[in-house]
Amino acid sequence: MATQSDPIRERALKDATNWLILLQEQADDPGTQQEFREWRMASPVHEDAWLHTEKTMGIVEQLRPGLTRAQVPQSETVAFVRRTGERSRSWRWSMVGVTALAACLALVFIAPEIALRLRADRLTGAGQSIAIPLPDGSSITLGPSSALAFDGDRRHIVLLRGEALFSVAHDERHPFVVKTGAFQTEDIGTVFDVRRDGESIAVAVKSGRVSVRGGTLPAAGQELGEGQSLTADTAAWHMRSGQSDQIGAWADGLLVANDEPMGEVIARLRPWLRGKVIVSSRLAMQPISGVYSLSDPSATLDAIAHARQANVRRIGPWLAAIY
Repeated sequence: MATQSDPIRERALKDATNWLILLQEQADDPGTQQEFREWRMASPVHEDAWLHTEKTMGIVEQLRPGLTRAQVPQSETVAFVRRTGERSRSWRWSMVGVTALAACLALVFIAPEIALRLRADRLTGAGQSIAIPLPDGSSITLGPSSALAFDGDRRHIVLLRGEALFSVAHDERHPFVVKTGAFQTEDIGTVFDVRRDGESIAVAVKSGRVSVRGGTLPAAGQELGEGQSLTADTAAWHMRSGQSDQIGAWADGLLVANDEPMGEVIARLRPWLRGKVIVSSRLAMQPISGVYSLSDPSATLDAIAHARQANVRRIGPWLAAIY
């Protein structure tokens, strides 16, 4: 059996790679530099992930030999990143950086991806969704860049990654349960959406009711009715109410944003895109509203950015930076 990766370290490695790109793009922005320092100092896991990313990229060799983290001044770290940003303006450095970044991403993510593929019964790629009919009359629409496994029978689902919309034929003797890490959602006769990002989940009810248990939720669980949604992670959980007809809109090819932070809206678009997307911290919290077609995810990304007069810079199919 494949060993599962540490989701906290995996997230830190992803963040470190994002910081490396963002610091090259915004090497002269004091706000970005300060946020980077705060992120790096916030946790030993962050520091370890950053050093791992530096080493993989071959950058760490440029530091003076023998210096520990405590001996390297923060100003030197920022100056080092600024120099890296200046070098990135040349065509040759851009090509070398893209190649090294691809190698870094391969080293960091290939092992978890293999483990996930070994566990999954159904997988989708970027921009792909599939309908999965079940023997009892229930159905699942598995979203893009997602994976699930059947746990014993077709009414016990493990959502390994991504998002799925469940339309459930209720059976009191055989509950329909969706597991997502430390959480599980049980149907009480409903259509509901579940999204997983590492150890964080989001559950939204289009019709009927569900009960969500586990993690930081109360021991008795939390029931959700039509139009209600819940987000939870290892530290906290929150509920809110909205329009039920917007839940699961992605299954109809639509991305609906209702005065939501740009960073969260783009996070929901990411599974439809083949490359990584970096959003500057200045824009990530800006509210976005609108209904966007998912038939052309790249054009949708441009439309979301332009709604806030932001720029989109692309490096091949691998990376889009919004600033």
